[in-house]
Amino acid sequence: GQYNFDENAGCLDCPADQWSKGGIATSCADCPHRKGVEPGHGTSEEDCAWKPCQTGQYLDEKTGCQDCPADQRSTGGNTTMCTNCTRGRKVAAGTGTSLGSCKWEKPTNTGTNKTL
Repeated sequence: GQYNFDENAGCLDCPADQWSKGGIATSCADCPHRKGVEPGHGTSEEDCAWKPCQTGQYLDEKTGCQDCPADQRSTGGNTTMCTNCTRGRKVAAGTGTSLGSCKWEKPTNTGTNKTL
């Protein structure tokens, strides 16, 4: 997680979201898109971890943050799955951020009721 900035200053920690194997490295490499690492802790690209997801998203370990499907919710972070809304409640994909964001489905009137 360090690089040799100059011979007089010695080694310095790589900045956040960058890594280096150390040794005679003169610079640090960026972590892949949407991944990060704490300053000075990245010694290989594998040290770069997915950044926390926003609310309404879940973490897919292969592709990163993804929107929750319709009628599901998530508080974000590093959760790997979304939670279904309570039966009868709906929410658009990616907007389910809490139980309160799941709204009761409005009944539809199809006009087919007939009195016999």
